[in-house]
Amino acid sequence: MKFSNHFLYLIYYISTLKAGLVGWPYFWWHLKQRGQGESFLPRLGLCLPSEAPPEGSPRIWLHGVSVGEILSALPLVEELRKQLPGAGFIVSTGTETGQALARRHFSPLGACVCYFPLDVPWAVQGYLNRLRPEVFIALESELWPNFLVSARRRGVRLALLNARLSDKSFRRYSRLRRLALDLFNLFEIIAAGSPQDYERLRRLGLPPDKVRLTGNLKIDRLLAQRSRAAPLPSSVASGAEAGRGSKSQAEPSQEPLSARWREVLNLRGEPVFLAASTHAGEEEAVLAAYRQLLAPCPSLLLILAPRHPERAGEVGRLVAREGWGFQLWRRLKEGQETRTQPVVVVDTIGDLMGLYRVADVAFVGGSLVPHGGQNILEPAAWGVAPLYGPHLSNFLWARDILEAAGAGLLVRDADTLAAAARNLLEHPELRQELGSRALTSLLPHQGAAARQAELVVQLLSGAGKS
Repeated sequence: MKFSNHFLYLIYYISTLKAGLVGWPYFWWHLKQRGQGESFLPRLGLCLPSEAPPEGSPRIWLHGVSVGEILSALPLVEELRKQLPGAGFIVSTGTETGQALARRHFSPLGACVCYFPLDVPWAVQGYLNRLRPEVFIALESELWPNFLVSARRRGVRLALLNARLSDKSFRRYSRLRRLALDLFNLFEIIAAGSPQDYERLRRLGLPPDKVRLTGNLKIDRLLAQRSRAAPLPSSVASGAEAGRGSKSQAEPSQEPLSARWREVLNLRGEPVFLAASTHAGEEEAVLAAYRQLLAPCPSLLLILAPRHPERAGEVGRLVAREGWGFQLWRRLKEGQETRTQPVVVVDTIGDLMGLYRVADVAFVGGSLVPHGGQNILEPAAWGVAPLYGPHLSNFLWARDILEAAGAGLLVRDADTLAAAARNLLEHPELRQELGSRALTSLLPHQGAAARQAELVVQLLSGAGKS
């Protein structure tokens, strides 16, 4: 399968070649502005993966750009290892935070973990020569023409799993429909992560035998994390009286694991307000809401977890300007300090799911500013009904799940955030009821990992060949 419009692809190829040659100073500056730099040489293809390609067949390369995609790959890899026990795995990321998580989770499994090359010709060819994949799996929305064309020419089988196509991307691709179809048709199978994504992909013109609706890996990942940490309450696990259980039923099994987090936070019965995955422009609204909440709830602890931990210093300075003392989560977690301040700023990755366990109220960011949202189902997996803003273009499927269960709480600004949080804090029975509904709403959506792994097996058997 090749691009039908060779001229447009030739323009893209030449443009990326020039961009790589003259644009590397900007790439370096961009990384340094974010306090990074480790990925500079690898992504430019000037430092190829030091590890040899993994042993085993087939050799499967999975790529997810950042933290969310890498975590959602965990149940998929688990299923692939069951169905293809002789396979070897390569896992790549585009960000340094994603790389750290990939090393933590996949290196112990024997996977080769590396960065994904920028879509410049020499970097792409260098990585393909070095890693020699037989199957390449892109997660969610990673579409890089040079890489996909080069891989397909080498006979690599291509799959796009947990595929996501936002309204904004759909409108952009629709203006270049023929080129977009060429790009998507490089994949032999596409597994849509939600009904909305499936519908947009079909409206773009992709045939039904190429696009399958399988459900979203993120739900499997969340429920697997919860299952390992605390078995579901029997009333929830059985599905009986869906949405009628209470958070208190789950508490005995969760308590041993949440006890350490409570000890680290020096909690003595204080309620906890967690603002998770916040972006620039949202912390101000959270702090304004927190100020309102302190009047009825003066012992309330605020935990601010910016989406990008490197912003912790900036967020801390904002807290200080508002007149509150704060402490960094890393120092508390490592036992260097005892919490005494009313605000904790999270400056690590990988700890957010643990913090949801101790939250009484949770706001999920990326949603009060036009970013597209973050995963509002994360608190739901711990029986916490999330509060979120109106900008959820990337998580409409998740919003639909929660709102169908009557467990989603929409806020629009600092005042409505404060009002919703106060209502939950002052009415624990309502808080428990909504939290139980949120958790129960996830259960019918399990199984995406097994379905997507089966598609890969079918692809390797020749059933998915196009």
